[in-house]
Amino acid sequence: MIDLSLDHVGLVVAKLEPALEQLSAQLGLEWLPTFDGALSMHQDGVGTRDVHLRIAVSVQRPRLEVIETVPDSPWALDGTDALLHHVAYYADDLRGESRRLAGVCPIEICGVDADGTRPTIFTYHHILGGFRFELLQNRTS
Repeated sequence: MIDLSLDHVGLVVAKLEPALEQLSAQLGLEWLPTFDGALSMHQDGVGTRDVHLRIAVSVQRPRLEVIETVPDSPWALDGTDALLHHVAYYADDLRGESRRLAGVCPIEICGVDADGTRPTIFTYHHILGGFRFELLQNRTS
């Protein structure tokens, strides 16, 4: 079952720090420590690989997740300074819900465990001709 309480909205930006400064100044947002590291992911047509991400998440809820652009990935920007990227929800059964949705909303990219098990942590699905939604592994799973 998908918990329809919005967890966060994802935004992709060209440069992380200037975007965070603007969002703080204009909206009064505060930020949790920035994630700066690689995550193992699988993408059909590309395969499994480590992707280096820089992500900041707001303290305030629902959270705003700000991701620095990554060329040749789902987080690539195409000539814009920012892009509304996705909305995210938790799923009690990430694997089951992802499989259920994959027929009508294909999985674009998903997390992979060290042993190659997928999906783990998250999946991105497309709906409405390209809008993304993210399913997150429930914190209690």
